[in-house]
Amino acid sequence: MGGAALILGYGRDRATEDADLLMEDAELEAFIESADLGYAVEATNRELEPLGLYLTHIWGPEQQILTPAWKSSCRRLEREWGSDNLTVWVLGPLDLILSKMCRADDEDMADVQHIIRVEGLDRTAVESAVASAVVPAEFVDVFPDNARRLLGLVSGA
Repeated sequence: MGGAALILGYGRDRATEDADLLMEDAELEAFIESADLGYAVEATNRELEPLGLYLTHIWGPEQQILTPAWKSSCRRLEREWGSDNLTVWVLGPLDLILSKMCRADDEDMADVQHIIRVEGLDRTAVESAVASAVVPAEFVDVFPDNARRLLGLVSGA
């Protein structure tokens, strides 16, 4: 998710230095049990280093604004990563847009415009995603205004 997803999955020409990871609790627990988490993060960062990226945050879906179907809408990136052990998925376009509604600063809104343009999203699809969004308590106050800003971008897209 975040800037790395935009660059790697949606062709966004912008800078970022970190890669944010989204995992459900069960996935994170399995990850911790099957590997030393510190070692796994270090190994992942070694593989991301040639791309100028590094892993910083591991978020749970309950910490982000997403649709209930976020996981099934993720897209696998079909490319060689230099290892058979690394598979990369990015959030689907509507969930990536919704995740930007946590902050919705100018850079986030430029990212949203890019996704709308490259994916050819129409207002109906975005309105449906906004209506179904699961909004964590810490974003309940900002989400309505950020969603209005978002819908303003779609009508101008």
